[in-house]
Amino acid sequence: MIDYLFYIKANPMGSSLKIGISAIANLNSRVGTYQNSFGPDYEERLEIVWVGPEEDIRELERLLKIKYRANIAGTKRGLTEWIKNIKFDTLVEDIENTIKGLGVEVSHPDKHTQLFEEDLYNLKNIYLVEEKQ
Repeated sequence: MIDYLFYIKANPMGSSLKIGISAIANLNSRVGTYQNSFGPDYEERLEIVWVGPEEDIRELERLLKIKYRANIAGTKRGLTEWIKNIKFDTLVEDIENTIKGLGVEVSHPDKHTQLFEEDLYNLKNIYLVEEKQ
């Protein structure tokens, strides 16, 4: 069952990148929490997403956090998923290679990039409706 999402989020005030996961059912709440931090001056988005079963998505996140341990911004709350000193394309390539190496059921739907709240709502509806059918 495709019920989880792995994402990269860019820092609008810097160069670090955040990797994270979310239940697809909770996407709007997750993005709304991020949006609340910036108010109306910035429209929150996820730069790129992958979808798959929860256990595969969690394993992908675990392995990438191990790989980038030295680049993690810090151990304080809110910093453990921010990766410093890495280029976006390099991180995407590493994620794709990790997925291939794991042989898991994680995919990148239609190479979506820069997903705003409405895009995430549509993505959520696709996967949650497909699962019910």
